[in-house]
Amino acid sequence: MSSFFSDYQPERTVRPKNAGEVQEIIKKANKNKTPLVPVSSGTNLQGTHLPSVKGATAVDLSLMKGVYFDEGNRNVVVEPGVTFADLAKQCKKAGLKTLTAIDIPKDASVLSTYLEMNPLYDWPKYHPWEMLTMEGYRADGQHFATGQMAMSQDRPDKYSWGCSFAMVSRLFCQAQGTLGIITKVAVTLKTAFPKSDVLYFDCRNVNQATKALKAFMATEEPHEIFAVNKTYLAELLGVKLSGGLAPWTVVLVNRGADKAEISYKRKDAVSVGKALGGKVRFSIKGVPQASEKILAEITSPTGAAVHSGSRGWAPVVSIATAKQVEKCSGLFSSSSGAILLPLQAGGAFYYQSDLRFRASEIPEVRKKYIALCSKMLKAGVVFPRPSALIAQQVAKQYPDNFKLLRSIKQAVDPNNIMNPGKLGL
Repeated sequence: MSSFFSDYQPERTVRPKNAGEVQEIIKKANKNKTPLVPVSSGTNLQGTHLPSVKGATAVDLSLMKGVYFDEGNRNVVVEPGVTFADLAKQCKKAGLKTLTAIDIPKDASVLSTYLEMNPLYDWPKYHPWEMLTMEGYRADGQHFATGQMAMSQDRPDKYSWGCSFAMVSRLFCQAQGTLGIITKVAVTLKTAFPKSDVLYFDCRNVNQATKALKAFMATEEPHEIFAVNKTYLAELLGVKLSGGLAPWTVVLVNRGADKAEISYKRKDAVSVGKALGGKVRFSIKGVPQASEKILAEITSPTGAAVHSGSRGWAPVVSIATAKQVEKCSGLFSSSSGAILLPLQAGGAFYYQSDLRFRASEIPEVRKKYIALCSKMLKAGVVFPRPSALIAQQVAKQYPDNFKLLRSIKQAVDPNNIMNPGKLGL
C-alpha cells in the first residue's frame, strides 16, 4: 500500500472474517495500545486507508462480504467487503442502481465509499442521505447500532430500514475507524430509468460554470449534473486535449421512463441555456459516442486511473461557494483537471482540482499541495475529512470545532488507538 498522502505503512495486517473478529481485534488493540487503521478496498481519494503514525495495524475488512438485498424496500445491507461490482448484477435484474462516486472505481467498498462521504454523482438529485442505518463497534470495543438495526428483528426486511435522520449516525461519517469500525450498513437503491439523455453547455470560465449549474439545478430535472474543465472532460472521454473543448463544460444527464419525459426535460434545458446566453448541445464535436462514454463512467466509474496514466494524480478535495471557487481556481495549473458538483441547490459546490506529477517529484509536489491548501483555507474553503498532509492545518483553522470533536473521540476512544493523527468525525 502506498499513497501521495502518506509515507507510513502498516506494521502488520489482520483480516477478520466477521463482526465478532473485528470486536476482538479492537479489544486486543486497546490492551496493547496498538494503533488501528481499517481498510476496505483502498480506493478512496486521499489515501485514508494508510496510517498517519508508525506501528499501526491495518484491519483489512475485504473478506466480510455479507449482503442482504431487499428489492421490496429498495435497500441493501452490506458488509465492508462488498463492492459496487458485487451488487451490479442484482441491481440490474431488479431495475435498480447503487449511487456511484466520482473517481471511485467499481471495485471500491460500498460501505466505506458512503461512510467516508466520497462525492456521489447523484447528490444533486438525491442529496447525501444514501445511508439509512449502521452497526459496528466503537473504538473501545463496545457494540453499537443506529435506527432499526438497534432493535430486535422479527423478519429480515426490517433490518434494512430505519430513521435516516438519526443524527448520531452522522458522527461516524467521513471516517471509517476514527470513532469505531462499521461492520454493516443499510444503503438506499434508486430506480435505473430506461431512458437517458446527456446534454452539454459550454462555459468560458469557472464563474460562468457555477452560474449555469445553479440555473440548471433550479429545474430539479437532471439526475446527474456537474461541470468539468477541458482537462477533466478530455480524460473522461478518452480523447487528447484539443482546442475543440470549451474551458468548462456543464454536463447534464436527464433520465426518465419514456421518450416523452426525456423530450420535455430536454426542452426545459434548452430554454435555460438560451436564458444564460448560450446553447445546449446534444453531442461533442469530434467525439463520437461522447454521451455513451459519460453514461458508462457514471454507471461504472474508472477511478483514479482515468486521470493518472503514467503520472501521479493527487486530488484536492474541498467544498466551497461560487466566489471561493472562482478565487481558488487560479491557484492551479492550466493542465490540472477540475470538477464541480453542485450541493444545496448550488449554494455550495464540491470542488475538486488536482496536481499531476512524476514519482521523483513527490516531495516537491507535497509542499505545493500544502501551500495550496493553506491559501484555500484562508479563502474560507472547507476540507471534508482532510488528508494527513493538512490535518493539523485544518484543526488549527477551526480550534473550537475540533476541541469539541476531540472530546467526543476521547469518550469512545480513550486510548486513541483508532486512526490516530487523522481528522474527520
